[in-house]
Amino acid sequence: MARKSRLLGIAASLTAAGLALTACSGQPGAAAVVDGQRISENDVAQTVEIWQPLLQDRLSPAAMLAPMIQAPVLLDVAADHGIGASVDDAVQYLDDRAEQAQVTPPEEYPDGAVEVARMQIVVEVLNGGSVDPQQVSADLTERINELDVELSPRYGEWDPEAAGGSFIAPITPEWILAPTDETEQPLG
Repeated sequence: MARKSRLLGIAASLTAAGLALTACSGQPGAAAVVDGQRISENDVAQTVEIWQPLLQDRLSPAAMLAPMIQAPVLLDVAADHGIGASVDDAVQYLDDRAEQAQVTPPEEYPDGAVEVARMQIVVEVLNGGSVDPQQVSADLTERINELDVELSPRYGEWDPEAAGGSFIAPITPEWILAPTDETEQPLG
């Protein structure tokens, strides 16, 4: 009987923890809220669905969320330096990538996928050396640091200083214990 109530207690704790991980505070279904603008879990999933077949490496939702957060900022900074990419350019870019990957493109691309494609086009232009990359980088860094970003805990924490430039640092919830020397021993 004590075992059953202990299992029920563990199940209740896990359920509560799972519910806590499903949304940003006050915005159910939000993967992130950036300066008051919501990026939904569905937006992230749709964008991953479009981009995954176009890439060689496995694409996680967290890996897609970072560029979805950064894209509007980078596009604004690039525009300030005279560089831009239209929605039509982005759709053509995605269609070209789909053709190269031998994937049938959808009838219509979701907004997140188009925004990331616009960002990718701008990055390619910036890498081409048409503007001073140090100035663009400084402007971008300043604006990224000014963002008010709240992530769903399932993705991690927003950290402009995160390693690898992903801006999302993984977190380990308090209820998950760090491994100790005893727990790291192989079984058997």
